[in-house]
Amino acid sequence: MVLVISLPAQAAIRIDAKAAIMIDASTGQIIYEQNANQQLPVASISKLLTIAVVHDELQQHAITDYTKVKVTPDIAAISNDPSYSSIGLVSGQSYSVIELLNAAMVKSADGATIALATATGASPDDFTIRMEQKANTIGLKKAKIINPTGLTNSEMKTLSSTNASANDENEMNAKDVAVLARYLIHSYPAILQVTAQKKANFFITKNNTKSVDNLNKMLPGCQYTVPGVRINGLKTGTSDNAGACFVSTGTYKGHQIITVVLHANGDNKDNRFVQTQNLYKMLKNDYHLQNIKLPNDVINADIKHGTQNEITTNPRKLTIWSNKPLTTYTVSQNFNNKLTNNTQTLQAPVRQGQRIGSIKLTSSELKTVSGEPLTYPLYSNQTVQKGNFLERIFR
Repeated sequence: MVLVISLPAQAAIRIDAKAAIMIDASTGQIIYEQNANQQLPVASISKLLTIAVVHDELQQHAITDYTKVKVTPDIAAISNDPSYSSIGLVSGQSYSVIELLNAAMVKSADGATIALATATGASPDDFTIRMEQKANTIGLKKAKIINPTGLTNSEMKTLSSTNASANDENEMNAKDVAVLARYLIHSYPAILQVTAQKKANFFITKNNTKSVDNLNKMLPGCQYTVPGVRINGLKTGTSDNAGACFVSTGTYKGHQIITVVLHANGDNKDNRFVQTQNLYKMLKNDYHLQNIKLPNDVINADIKHGTQNEITTNPRKLTIWSNKPLTTYTVSQNFNNKLTNNTQTLQAPVRQGQRIGSIKLTSSELKTVSGEPLTYPLYSNQTVQKGNFLERIFR
């Protein structure tokens, strides 16, 4: 079915950074991109991938939130280096996974991140292999992973990898970072409860508790808050080679938005927040949500072997972010194979509210981070029972 609807276009704006991207987290629609395929150092943005692997370990019950991890002298050396993002973990002291996770995501603590990576008994190198495997599973096409933190290999001190050169460090492109952020908040939504904290307290030893501010200065009430947008994450990253980087997640008009800014230009690290503000301002000023009207032959569907020949569907509202004149798109139904018996037609029985497939919105000009068409769930709007013997023959 061919529809005429509004086409989202690239706004005439340039973000003051080496690379940037903005997407709708639900659909994966790319709203804006700038050098999004350029491979760049990402510093502590890497920790998003570390947390994705740790979440797998939690899901597999290899560890729990309360598993204790004993800090080794090697980890303590990194955790107490003032030139790093340090929290001051004490050698020989044990910390829970949830404590370390908070330290890694709120303070961006390097030592805590390495301790997390070793929670199952793995070495940092072993964990890095898991990160590479996870990157492939998620669909990160060009991720280069050296260690769990985003430090250069030499900065890992005695924990540096023998398989990498001293200056090697983690690299990704902005599009892959957006894919990673989207995966993480969908598979591990509880992480947003961690990243939304403006301040957190960390138990270092019995008589030493540290209070630290979240490095994200765009949280509600913070310096770079955007009116009308509620930011609840996600991760900063800073290094000499990566510059100042920031991945945000925010809600605007009921839609969760992900932005990525890599290597904001200039010496002021806060320019990453200013450029993120510019992305959201562009969204607010230049874009609107376009509702797509579906024709009857997409709303209705044939059904076999039931008490009737046709079923009405209840597709979720199809919306896109748009700012440009109309153009042509293709909209198609795709039914679950289990409900079609590997044919193209639904077969009874089907119950009301059951997800029966999806609607795909396709255009060569409409981009998504996955490279696939925009996909929306499709539900049955009514129950159709399986017909009796005669009904099945004559229908």
